[in-house]
Amino acid sequence: METKYILIAIITALCIIGLFQLANEGDEGYPEYHLSVGKIADFELVAPFDFQILKSDEQLQEEYAQALRKADKPYTFSPDIEFEAYRNLDQLFNYIWEARENPNPESVIVKAREEGFQLENIYSLLHANEDMINSLYNSVRNILTELYKVGIYQGITGDSVLVVTPTGNKKFPRTRYFEVEEAKRLMKSRMGPMAQNLLLENNLNKLVMPNLVVDAVQYAKLQEEIKKQINPVAGIVLQNEIIIRKNQRITEEDINKLNSLVREYKARGERRTSLMKWLSFMGLFIYILACLFAFNLYYWHTPYRETYGNNGTYILNLGFVLSVLMTIITCKMLNLNASIIPLVMFSVTVAIIIGFDFAIIYSIFSILMIAPFANWDAFNLPLLLTSILLLLSLMRNFKSRHDFIRIGVYFFFILNILSYALGMVSYSGNDPGEKFQSLLQNTGYSLISIIIAILGAMGLVRYFERKLHRATKQVLLELQDSNHPLLKRLATNAAGTYHHSLIVGNLAEQAAAAIGANPLLARVGSYYHDIGKSVHPELFTENNEDSSEFHDKYTPEESADIIRDHVKEGVVLAQKYHLPQPVIDIINQHHGTSYIRFFLDAAQRKGEVTDLSAFRYPGPLPQTKEAALVMLADIVESTIKSKKDVTEEEIEKILDDTIQRLIREGQFNEAPITLKDLAKAKEVMLPILAGIYRKRIEYPEEASP
Repeated sequence: METKYILIAIITALCIIGLFQLANEGDEGYPEYHLSVGKIADFELVAPFDFQILKSDEQLQEEYAQALRKADKPYTFSPDIEFEAYRNLDQLFNYIWEARENPNPESVIVKAREEGFQLENIYSLLHANEDMINSLYNSVRNILTELYKVGIYQGITGDSVLVVTPTGNKKFPRTRYFEVEEAKRLMKSRMGPMAQNLLLENNLNKLVMPNLVVDAVQYAKLQEEIKKQINPVAGIVLQNEIIIRKNQRITEEDINKLNSLVREYKARGERRTSLMKWLSFMGLFIYILACLFAFNLYYWHTPYRETYGNNGTYILNLGFVLSVLMTIITCKMLNLNASIIPLVMFSVTVAIIIGFDFAIIYSIFSILMIAPFANWDAFNLPLLLTSILLLLSLMRNFKSRHDFIRIGVYFFFILNILSYALGMVSYSGNDPGEKFQSLLQNTGYSLISIIIAILGAMGLVRYFERKLHRATKQVLLELQDSNHPLLKRLATNAAGTYHHSLIVGNLAEQAAAAIGANPLLARVGSYYHDIGKSVHPELFTENNEDSSEFHDKYTPEESADIIRDHVKEGVVLAQKYHLPQPVIDIINQHHGTSYIRFFLDAAQRKGEVTDLSAFRYPGPLPQTKEAALVMLADIVESTIKSKKDVTEEEIEKILDDTIQRLIREGQFNEAPITLKDLAKAKEVMLPILAGIYRKRIEYPEEASP
């Protein structure tokens, strides 16, 4: 293994330990009791010293809320409310004056309604004289002044009201002031018939508002005083007193005692010694480093390293760091059940992007690395590991992104079936309902975890497919769908090329399977290898028998240049539709540096060949077994199709000649394909081609009766 991979493992381990240290900052060395209400204690705990039982935050908050409810709130008169009421009154009468002057008063009524005013019943006012309207305005304002001077309240239920005065806070009978609805009724009763049409509910709400409001400054002082009066101590635990009894159910009071004990430990400063902390740190570091080293060593000796290289190393190690980070946040910082950790998200992503077998190893190492940081019960680790392994086994039939939901459903049922089974095995209590409740809670946690995991995996898979340009199984399965826009375009614009590509796909796929290459990539690469011909399909014989008429207009060199462009145009189309890089490579490499022989021969007959490179494809040569097989299948199928009738012996000869010519030209020099592989490919392709192109028996025409 290279030194840089060892360094990556060390850096990753340091990152993991660093995250753990940050999460535990200030808490190192204090005892941890991973208990919750309803669980059965598996140990007995005796108080090492006297300590006070401190009330929980919830208890303190509840006592505070009760005391605050009982306390008299200090009220004061708000001049802002009174000012707002007068402003609303002015706005209301402004609308009345505007409606009187407007030939279309309905438009004013609509505008006023948008501001919360009701003017539907003001038509009598439109014809009243100005003095009457002014008198009405003054009457309403005077009544409002009287009401606000006395005071208007809302929501006060006690017999008295504590009012802030210049000389101090004083209590007055509530009946001294007007309740807001009472004030509205009083106003309406003191106004004449004309005003009754004006004082509708919406208008009253804008005119009559409670001006007796809580004094913010005095109320804040009251809150602080109440907080100081609350006693945070609920009781005391004496030394040697039993706090937790073994095999007893944990209550909320027990949890409160445990939390109080930890607080007392912190207050007394009873931490572990520096040596113990250092040993703990080193032990965890060595454990994580050993796991990382073992995994990276395994990765180094797999074929995946050649495919993914450094990027694979970085991404996989980053997945470990993120898994541990999620575990620390969930279990250490939020103190949630470890079942909620969406660990399967990374396993599913690795399975789809790299491979299912590799994902199994990755999952095992992931669980090993998060184990020290998770608040798991004894059965959690084997439960999660078994569930993930079963899921990955079922995922081998995964075909498209639409199956993500199916994966989530599978994992949910696997996890919960195993969880319920282990729950029944481990159950030893007396209350079945309690156990069922616990299992039901775990079901909820697992559901949340699966939803997060599946959504996360969908995003990660899409990201890494694009980032790494990977031809994953799912991507390839989707690309071979005839409804793909590029294939539909090819079938519509260039039917001959489309049919040719299908046959090439069948040949390349079978040959790839025979020599241990990727059959699916070979098939999909074949489907798209000539996609560039869809740009100008009329220039190619398989799509247009009269294509020679087009080429007669050009010199052989110009025609060769036109034909050569279909590779470049195919690459452009492939990139536009975000095809994975291996498929683009096949498009770019399927002709290698071979000659465009038809036009080369035509130029040689005319004596017009000055530069042979003008009649060659620019390359590159095939770099993979799949690209080499597509090249072979492409040439052989085109050659045989150009013959009118061929025998199986002739097909075999074409295969042999093509293979020998490609070897002589060095077209396979950069592809990891052997003579043995080519022999196997020929052996597989021959019966397929013979079945398609062998001579047919000519049936005699039926004689006329």
